[in-house]
Amino acid sequence: MGQGYGRRNAGHAQGSTLALFKKNKQPTEQPAVKRDDRKAKPWFDRARAVADARNYDYAIECYITGLGFDPGNRPIHEDLREVALKRKVGGGKPGGIRERLGLSGNDPIDKFLNSEKLWSKDPLNLSLLLQTMKLAVEADRAEPDHAIHEVVYWIGNMALENTQTSKKPDKATYVDLRDMLTAIEAYDKAVLACRLAIQLDPNDSDLINDLKNLEAENTLQRGRYTDQGGDFRDSVRSMDKQRELAQEDSITKTDSDIEQILKRRQAEHEAAPEDLVALQKFVDVLLQQETEENETKAIKLLTSARERTNEYRFKVAIGDIKMRQMARALRRLRAAAGKAPDDPDRRAKLESLYRIKMKFELEEFTERVANYPTDLGLKFQLGMRLYAFKKYDDAIGAFQQAKSDPKHRASAHDYLGRCYLARGWFDEAVDTFRQGIELHPLGDDNLGKELRYQLMTALANAAERGKSLEQAREAQKIASQLLQTDINFRDIRDRIDAIRALVEGLQAAG
Repeated sequence: MGQGYGRRNAGHAQGSTLALFKKNKQPTEQPAVKRDDRKAKPWFDRARAVADARNYDYAIECYITGLGFDPGNRPIHEDLREVALKRKVGGGKPGGIRERLGLSGNDPIDKFLNSEKLWSKDPLNLSLLLQTMKLAVEADRAEPDHAIHEVVYWIGNMALENTQTSKKPDKATYVDLRDMLTAIEAYDKAVLACRLAIQLDPNDSDLINDLKNLEAENTLQRGRYTDQGGDFRDSVRSMDKQRELAQEDSITKTDSDIEQILKRRQAEHEAAPEDLVALQKFVDVLLQQETEENETKAIKLLTSARERTNEYRFKVAIGDIKMRQMARALRRLRAAAGKAPDDPDRRAKLESLYRIKMKFELEEFTERVANYPTDLGLKFQLGMRLYAFKKYDDAIGAFQQAKSDPKHRASAHDYLGRCYLARGWFDEAVDTFRQGIELHPLGDDNLGKELRYQLMTALANAAERGKSLEQAREAQKIASQLLQTDINFRDIRDRIDAIRALVEGLQAAG
């Protein structure tokens, strides 16, 4: 979890709309089940075993039972989410009415976990997400010792990401998220939720006033934060610490600023070499200057962490650095080749490095997809590399899955259509590019122009093969619109002439 929030401090003034979160966090009753993480472990082990066997329904049952003994174990909630998505991809159905009735009961944690079980069987259902988050807030109030606010923060962050990519974001949803995030003092995310609500209703004066209060709380909270892990309300405001935070948050850092931050982060890491959070902060600063020396240090640190913990994320970070280095070298070679376009040696070096870079990236993303099979963003990245190597059938499979990802939906349709074009499947390409344009109606940005250019190409090819004057005329109309939008886009000036000739030829033949 990020360091952006702590537990609620009774007595904070939040304004009238936020007043419902000013209660002290005291247990409301004796818990029905005694929490015991030792009793939870066998259930979690069993859940992983049956999940590996693709018995996802039983895995969900095991996870929920184990979480009853250890409800604040955020990594386990994340594991459960992974199983839920795998079940969804495998065709799993939502829970039935009997499971919905299971939300009743006196124990707030049981209510929360029953809701999470229902959500796990319908993991893309935003209403169930919000219901689970609300019940998690109530469970955190009832039994604050279990740190369920960590889970609330995780769910809230997920909700904010999902709603921002939604076609129809809802003001009431953002207000609910703001209130629930405020309940656990997640002011950084509460501010974001409030801003998103204001974007949908800029004239809501209550929202604007609440945003000011939340921003003030967020500023005070950051000032109270200490790297020693103390509670926000217990930490002492330090002017030196606030200056350091301001320096690190600044968008325009000078070389001197980065050097000072680097020294601090290095000292923190050396003082606690086993602390993975301190290591990550040190690595992040090392990478800011984009120097080979600092990147080599970062790779060495990440390699050591990978060997020590066997956590795959460190290998991912190493791969990201290497891809960044190759991209930088490629830009330099491309600039050199541009200055001497007739130099075959420079052109050969450029082509060689490009092949090396793409081969590395193909291997990297193939491995990442194997490790994170439900991450649709990785499927999209893998598809792009498969497309570059003309492995169109494999790329089609990747893009067909990636098009369900809200972040890459239109772009995945673009590349999927290109794969169909390369295979000569023009009708499928036409349908796919049309769908992409529906998802991305803007016609004057790069993606919008690319989708229309590819649709034009697919229509022209289909018209030529099927002798369809109707398709040829539609291709000509799209070409004309592109020409009027950007006459320098690709080879549109030549293409429009060729398509006009195709129309005239089909008219003459008819």
